[in-house]
Amino acid sequence: MAGVSAQEMVNLYIEAEKAVLLAKEMGFKDRKTVMVELRDITANREKWERRLAQEQRGGRPGHSLASFD
Repeated sequence: MAGVSAQEMVNLYIEAEKAVLLAKEMGFKDRKTVMVELRDITANREKWERRLAQEQRGGRPGHSLASFD
């Protein structure tokens, strides 16, 4: 989604999770979510949280690299 920050995407997915957990209707791109989609919503939120964390680290990976020369 061009023009939307990683933080905004995390927030959107958190709201979607809440809506599904509270059995509220949640629309996204002309679709209605149902409880079985919670797994997909959570997976996407986690993806965006990783992207946000990477941005906050300045684009560096979240692991150390070792050189065994």
